[in-house]
Amino acid sequence: MATKHGNRVYIQVLLEPFRGRLFLDQAEERNLRASALVRNIVYDYLAEILDEDSYCEAVIKDKQKWQQAVDARLEGRAQTQRAKAAKECSEILETQSDLQPGAASDLDKSSAE
Repeated sequence: MATKHGNRVYIQVLLEPFRGRLFLDQAEERNLRASALVRNIVYDYLAEILDEDSYCEAVIKDKQKWQQAVDARLEGRAQTQRAKAAKECSEILETQSDLQPGAASDLDKSSAE
């Protein structure tokens, strides 16, 4: 049964041992992970059996969905950086406001003695 993994469809495939070994050898010869080879085979199969418009529409939608995910990650990182910078600024301001004008620091007091 296919399930969702984020935005992707997750499919698990069990292969018989000897044909599975042949498949793994083919993936290794192509310098691919087995999952990447399966994905390529599935996409090639769909491109062959579907009409070009349907397949191209799906490819375009997949690329748009991927770009939305990238944009969301970038925005999330930017928000985190802004929040971190704001926190650092507020900590600096608090530290500066703790120093009273004209108040001698501990270093000044000890050097005066």
